[in-house]
Amino acid sequence: MFNATLDNVVLFRDALTAVSEFITEGIFKAKKDGIYMSAVDPTMVVLVDFKFLATQFSKYEVDTEQEISVNMEGFLSILKRASASDKVTLALDKDAKKLEITFVGGSTRKFVQPLIVIEEAETPEMNLDFPAHVDIQTSILEDGIGDASIVSDTIVVEADEKMFAISSKGDLNKVRLEIEKGNKALLDLSVKESCASKFSLDYFKKIIKAGKLADVVEINFGKDYPAKLTFRQKDALELNYVLAPRVED
Repeated sequence: MFNATLDNVVLFRDALTAVSEFITEGIFKAKKDGIYMSAVDPTMVVLVDFKFLATQFSKYEVDTEQEISVNMEGFLSILKRASASDKVTLALDKDAKKLEITFVGGSTRKFVQPLIVIEEAETPEMNLDFPAHVDIQTSILEDGIGDASIVSDTIVVEADEKMFAISSKGDLNKVRLEIEKGNKALLDLSVKESCASKFSLDYFKKIIKAGKLADVVEINFGKDYPAKLTFRQKDALELNYVLAPRVED
């Protein structure tokens, strides 16, 4: 049994929209303390790890851990029909292999989405030791990604004990955003050793769409090493992306 009600669906919907940038068919796991998902995108470049806490629901009931396998596009299409004032209830009918989604507001509307069969891929363990840790205002990362998008299809993140930088270099043009330790927009900078890694800009552009979930983004990375980007709202949700570096031929 799983039955949960959101008084305001906006945060949940925004979070799932960010997840759907990489995951088209997902297996949500409804646990006692919230809804979880961990999945790798079809290209095997990004690991998405998501949790939405039960405390965000006005009603949250689950007897044992339940799996809810859905087409993300279809699920989001339904959630986008809800207004901010609607109460949204999710109810799992496991026997009928369907998810019932009910909106209660000026009227009562009920949608039924079939569950789908997904072969759950084994999520790789990420025992990563990151030499660089940065907490930065999300708007700064958005600026760096936007600047890079007019120069090249790759982006480089780098850090040393004094600064964090985002740069991109094309055939003719180059751009660099640098922010020094002590700047109030750089909330934390912890670097064991100077490092830099290059990544596909397209993936960063998709990741930053999660920026509306949090004012601060946590970035962990190393030298020619994966990056982990975390968007978090305390007592509400956490969305992590682990992105493989761009390997040159």
